[in-house]
Amino acid sequence: MISLKTWNAFVDLIFPRVCIGCKRHLNFYEKILCIGCRLDLPLTHFQKNRENASALFYFEKEGKVAQMIHQFKYLDQRHLGVYLGHWLGDTLLESSNLKKVDGIIPVPLHPSKKRKRGYNQAAIIAGALSEKLKVPLVKETLIRVKRTQSLAQIGYDERWREVDQAFEFNKPLPKEMKHILLVDDVITTGATLTACANALLKKNPLKLSIVSLACRL
Repeated sequence: MISLKTWNAFVDLIFPRVCIGCKRHLNFYEKILCIGCRLDLPLTHFQKNRENASALFYFEKEGKVAQMIHQFKYLDQRHLGVYLGHWLGDTLLESSNLKKVDGIIPVPLHPSKKRKRGYNQAAIIAGALSEKLKVPLVKETLIRVKRTQSLAQIGYDERWREVDQAFEFNKPLPKEMKHILLVDDVITTGATLTACANALLKKNPLKLSIVSLACRL
């Protein structure tokens, strides 16, 4: 009987997989990124700090992180979100500051934008984190009621005004959930996550933490 290792090597020979960062052919033990590109990515190491805010990477406009997130967010490459979400989950498991999270809530998309894109990128990341951390994913508690323009196209002050009152608390959380983890893809100014937190805290005396795949320098 052919071993899984041999079979995977054979499949890679016929249908070669390439690294999304450098386009080099991946070895059978590599996924999405080659080892060289993984080592080259600008990790923040925020998980080492005793703060309830973490990001896996620094976001550089022309870098590999930006390339991956763009493909995940806009080109329907959902498997990249799962891959990066699991990676983020592994780093959180190694730290002590987010071990007592009771529930995970993704930043919601407006229904019209979700219909157009087909998925909520933050929900995919949150689902991967839920698998890794063994913490429930909380759906529909937070909803987006305001269809905001693309925040990437506007300035700092305008971002805060744009997301003001954009989110609402939709339904009660289970009573045992005292510490919630808010999840987004990229933190730029923090305006979106702050608006989400304000909506949640209006109705709940919660402890909130935030995580994202990347934060802008």
